[in-house]
Amino acid sequence: MADSKRFDPKKHAILLDTSREAKWHPRALLRAIGVQPGQVVVDLGCGPGFWTFPLADLVTPRGAVWALDGSREMLDVLIARHPPQQVHTMCAELPRIPLPAASVDLIWAAFVVHEVEPIDHLMRDMLRVLRLGGRVAILDWRPDAVHEDGPPRAHRLPAALIRRHLQEAGFILRESPWQHEDAYLILAEKVV
Repeated sequence: MADSKRFDPKKHAILLDTSREAKWHPRALLRAIGVQPGQVVVDLGCGPGFWTFPLADLVTPRGAVWALDGSREMLDVLIARHPPQQVHTMCAELPRIPLPAASVDLIWAAFVVHEVEPIDHLMRDMLRVLRLGGRVAILDWRPDAVHEDGPPRAHRLPAALIRRHLQEAGFILRESPWQHEDAYLILAEKVV
């Protein structure tokens, strides 16, 4: 991860603010991308668990959520929130995802890909850990966002760049059910 682009863990409370729930509607968005009971999901750059808890609700105890973050401090906050049994935390530095090959149904990467370097290494490792038919969903900040939330505009990556890196890694792009004035959602699938 690029340290200069990394979110400051001391500001973790911002990531759990109720205004984010109203803005992003996490359960509805995750349902729209097809999160299902029994799936194994990775929450990349999970932070204090804003997306982790709704993911856990949707996969149910029959599934699993790997909450992965490079900050022990962020993971400690998540653990202090008492996640359900299907949540497993993992402290690891992206772009490497330390899970076995073909072990995951979905990778959820919300507001983290712009922090990762080199991005092509991340795309290849996401492809490696996904099962055949597995999907990646990348939610990230638009450089041309209407509002000033999020990282500096100079740190944001255009959606076209993310799509290109996904395709170069071997993913097939899928139609996104959702867009926003401040963020884009890109879906891709492992087909070979």
